[in-house]
Amino acid sequence: MSRDAWDPEVDDASVPLVGEFKYPVDRPDGPVVCSSRRVSVAGEPGMTKQIMRAAPDDAPSPPAAHATCFVHYDMWQRNETHAEVWSTRRESEPHQLVLGDATSTRDAHEAAVKDSSEGTKETSEGNESALNEGSERVSRIPPPLDARRKHHVALDACLRTMRVGERALFVVPARLAYGDVGSFSFPAVPPSCELVADVELIGAKSAAEQPERRADMLYEERMARVRGHREAGNERYRAGDIVAATNEYQMALSFLTDDMLMQLFGDHLAEANKEKLPAHLNLAACFLAERRFKEAIDQASRALSVDRTSAKAYYRRGRARQALGQDDDARKDLLEALRHSPGGEDAAALRALRELETEDIKAARARKKTFGGLFGHEREEDDDSSSSDFESDEDEEESEPRRFAEREARSARRSARANKRAACVRDAEARMNDVDEADANVSSEKSKDATGGSSSFVAGGLVSRLFKTLGFGGSR
Repeated sequence: MSRDAWDPEVDDASVPLVGEFKYPVDRPDGPVVCSSRRVSVAGEPGMTKQIMRAAPDDAPSPPAAHATCFVHYDMWQRNETHAEVWSTRRESEPHQLVLGDATSTRDAHEAAVKDSSEGTKETSEGNESALNEGSERVSRIPPPLDARRKHHVALDACLRTMRVGERALFVVPARLAYGDVGSFSFPAVPPSCELVADVELIGAKSAAEQPERRADMLYEERMARVRGHREAGNERYRAGDIVAATNEYQMALSFLTDDMLMQLFGDHLAEANKEKLPAHLNLAACFLAERRFKEAIDQASRALSVDRTSAKAYYRRGRARQALGQDDDARKDLLEALRHSPGGEDAAALRALRELETEDIKAARARKKTFGGLFGHEREEDDDSSSSDFESDEDEEESEPRRFAEREARSARRSARANKRAACVRDAEARMNDVDEADANVSSEKSKDATGGSSSFVAGGLVSRLFKTLGFGGSR
């Protein structure tokens, strides 16, 4: 696609309002490019917006002032370096901010500084009382906005134009971020630098719905919010609303910040991880459903950082890697899923492994067909034809009706076995792809029921079932 299509003129009505977006191959961690229309933002000169994903039709209007917003965003410098300024997606930790707080803090500081400078001019006449008054004005200047939060002013401007569920790409002028001075600490931003911001509004709560700030919440209050959002996500997932479920799980994780978890230990840490694990697993399932495979891999890996024995995490990461063509890594994950599954086997993982093996066989046959002439031709026979279409001399002498009846009977038996295996796989995949509850006891009981709770079933199950599923053994 041409540069003009990915970087259209501002307010060009011939360009679609919502368009494709992607990360350039040469800058996989750099600013995304978007084919949608660039529109100017009212009241913010120099600021433009491109819609990457539109909000649902029933989404509420943009959040009001003082609403608590749950956002994911990436920011980069808009210059030749494309250096990253901030990323919540890389940390998988959605950010919470109260809309308008950063702008109010900046404006109050700038107004106080201006008032103080005017008071200082009055002291130049030598009036002692005016000098004292000017000193008092200086002492009353509120602290400036923290350097790490200066870009929150830009987020305020972005979020005022967005609805819940929307994702958009903004060009932000320097005055809404780090200004003419820039930042020489963290994040490092040169003077007068514009920013590119990829912002996603996950959710918004009014001041009445969420009167407390996250930093002021007690541990019990945070955990209650986590459970509430996770359960709401489960309901949305089962109803088929994957986008809404994804937002709920991300909002749940926004209360389980790394800063909080680093302060926990013992039962409190175990309880937090008990909620964190299914949130990451469920996000991986949602991203798989949306074919966002790289994000599914990331969420499954984060789930494994909480529990290295999670079969579902290995399975979902393996499926995502398989979809991206990372066959070797996918095979390792699926084998780990089998190893950690109850009984050492699972029909869903086995079928995924069989798909990988089938792909390998097809690739090997293609190579053999391409290069076989160099080393001599070999005769290939299809397994099914060799087992079902072979006719002996005695069969040739039999009547046609009898041969037809036997073929029909064999076909019916094969079909019945295939249907039985397919039903088993569907049940297993439903368990693997379903949302995960935080209660480990429930999961263990379900797993016990699925395997019959028999230890003899476990022994040798993995190898025998794998070989049968891959087609090496068993009656046909």
